[in-house]
Amino acid sequence: MKDKYEIEQKWRNATIQNNFIFGKTMEMHPKICRKLIELILKISINKIHYPEREKVIESRTDSKGIRLDVYIEDEKNRSFDVEMQISNSDNIPKRMRYYQGLIDGDKLKRGQHYSALGESYIIFICPFDRFKCGRHIYTFRERCDEDTSLTLNDGAVKIFLSTKGILNDISEELKNFLNYVDRNVVVDKFTRDLDIAVESVKRNEKARLEFMTFEMYMKEREMEGEERGRNEGREEGYIQMVKNLFLANTPMEYIIKATGWSEEKILQVLKNENEQDKI
Repeated sequence: MKDKYEIEQKWRNATIQNNFIFGKTMEMHPKICRKLIELILKISINKIHYPEREKVIESRTDSKGIRLDVYIEDEKNRSFDVEMQISNSDNIPKRMRYYQGLIDGDKLKRGQHYSALGESYIIFICPFDRFKCGRHIYTFRERCDEDTSLTLNDGAVKIFLSTKGILNDISEELKNFLNYVDRNVVVDKFTRDLDIAVESVKRNEKARLEFMTFEMYMKEREMEGEERGRNEGREEGYIQMVKNLFLANTPMEYIIKATGWSEEKILQVLKNENEQDKI
């Protein structure tokens, strides 16, 4: 019950910085989603479509899958992945690289020519300045080290948006959006429309139940992970105990009583540890 109450509180207090709220708002209000991408990229989009709701990409059974906040395509075969990135972790650039590879692999059907790949934009919205240069926007394209005027022109673009920018490097409308993300400030038509859209999501019972279900699932996974960690810790402790008792010439029956393990398992553990010592 405590977990459920905490999740309810999290839902009530959630802002657009919450990945679920952000993704659901962009999904339920495609006009706002299209407008946001147009503001960021300074382009015109006639129509967007969502290939899949809550896009999940798996490349192989043994690889790490990804769950995208907002993934859309337009009439010009351009794809856009927009992520709300709250934590300033060291692996963000490599995460972007991984996303780019999986998105391209997912989009290119078997047997298709590489020319079928359209322009691809990965956009991370961050409530921090990743590069500490005071910019609101950082755009990355592949360039030649020896001649930076040469671009690879592979159609892949990665963008960081920072709510902490101080330079006059973006439009006033986009700056207002970033201020809304940062402090929930409503100052113009777009942020007012966005705020109304966010509130409509939070009043949506189906969205609330999806949020509750997902959060409960994540909480269970977290608890399972903690329990697994404790079990692995106990296992390591018992293995060390077996080694110590064996080296002290302790009779097998006492080792069995101390660990609760079978003689077969104890002998297997000792064999494994002996092999590890030889490596």
